[in-house]
Amino acid sequence: MKPRLINILSRLDNTLRWTGIPARVADEMSDAPSVDRKRRPLRWTPIWPMAFSCALFILSLTWPSALDRVPLGGVIVTMTFSQAGIIVWLVQLIHQRGPLGKPSWEDDEREASLRKDSFLFCLGLLACLNCLGQPFVLILSHRQNWQTLHIASVAMSAFLLNVTLFASLPTLYASWNLRQLPKE
Repeated sequence: MKPRLINILSRLDNTLRWTGIPARVADEMSDAPSVDRKRRPLRWTPIWPMAFSCALFILSLTWPSALDRVPLGGVIVTMTFSQAGIIVWLVQLIHQRGPLGKPSWEDDEREASLRKDSFLFCLGLLACLNCLGQPFVLILSHRQNWQTLHIASVAMSAFLLNVTLFASLPTLYASWNLRQLPKE
């Protein structure tokens, strides 16, 4: 039998397989839990601060009678510290790690594109929500003759909702659109 001729590309492929890099890449991109995996997509973590912020916004819109007995400064301080105390550590965790759960300088082309798309989605959705929500709240406050206290509480909760959505939506979008390869 003649020995099989091995061309230069086959030798390079064999050399690359010998280094173990293809196995590492396949392990990093798979859904299977690994011992040395550093980062995982944050799929459910961003939902908690968004749920708290939405609940606070809906509560300030629908239940203004609870605020009648409290002075204006007390409402602003209480809302700020209660909401900020609950959300700050979640938003900080999510925003510091980025939408993909890692710093941007470690991204490849696919992850950089996903990061860009997630921020564009977030900004587009926030622009639509604010363009539709602000006139709605303005008309609602004018028609129902809201007091200054109610307007301040709605404005503060809307601001906290915007901050929370700006910090959490890119992570939520990127973590659910990050394609994982099956472990083979």
